Amino acid sequence: MFETTVRPGSVHRPPADGAAGRVVRSVEELVGGTPLLDVPLDGMPGSVRLCAKLEMFNPLANVKDRPVLAMMREAEESGQLPASGGTVIECSSGSTGISIAAFCARRGHRCIIVMPDNATEERRQILREFGAEIVLVPHQDGLLPAWKYAEELQRSTPGAWLAHQDEHPANERAHYETTGPELWEATGGAIDVLVCGVGTGGTLTGAARYLKQHKDVHVVAVEPAGSPVLSGGEPGPHGIPGIGAGYVSDIMDLDLIDEVVVVPDEEAAPTAREVSRRIGLLVGVSSGAAAYAARLLGRRERWAGATMVAVFPDSGERYLSTALG
Repeated sequence: MFETTVRPGSVHRPPADGAAGRVVRSVEELVGGTPLLDVPLDGMPGSVRLCAKLEMFNPLANVKDRPVLAMMREAEESGQLPASGGTVIECSSGSTGISIAAFCARRGHRCIIVMPDNATEERRQILREFGAEIVLVPHQDGLLPAWKYAEELQRSTPGAWLAHQDEHPANERAHYETTGPELWEATGGAIDVLVCGVGTGGTLTGAARYLKQHKDVHVVAVEPAGSPVLSGGEPGPHGIPGIGAGYVSDIMDLDLIDEVVVVPDEEAAPTAREVSRRIGLLVGVSSGAAAYAARLLGRRERWAGATMVAVFPDSGERYLSTALG
């Protein structure tokens, strides 16, 4: 057994042979560079390696930090948004809104988030802590009416900038410039399958575009069974927050998708719980959906010996009052 004796008044520090810490001047410098983690899943053949891209290690604990930072920087550089004292409006089911609220707080912008009224209380509370104003709209109507409301709000608010993540090229570009290269480098180019949930489609489109320029990676889009739009079905309500927007966004490139896997609500949360207890990190419901899809793929003979990467978009702490509770 390893023992350490610490003298009174002293500070125990770990050995200095690991990765050195660094001092950053802004939370923005912490965006990206998230790790890959091997994920052992029951029922996954031993020859298949599944790695999770842990986007919870972004500063706001979700994948949306990447595109939000890119969109806001572009708005500032183009003059659409001042360096401080502006107003930012966005329609978001939660994660994008949280990232925007945090970066607005740092810059001194007013932040207004239009979100469905079934958003978890955890997400709402985080937004409030960052000083964001929340406008709730009926979730039954879907996101398109919510976007129209956000657009009307922008028109009636002098000087306001609407990020419009589902139309903004920087959403996809952020993942092309960061997520894709990180996946390629971390796997040494050995990635065979990318499994990614689809909301706006920015993560999948950007990362897949980069990877396919280097290798014929099999790209799998994950969507809720309750709103299987990519599969040719009708939009509808579902219980997997963060994916399944109910429409194909302007930035989504369908040509990059090789396969779509639909995940039932009743499978996503239990799989997330299973993953959390296997790896010791609390993952979100959409991460459970990605893991469920990866396991289905891994059982196919075609992928024997393959390396799969599943994007785990966020932490599960924001869902404990609902799906994971």
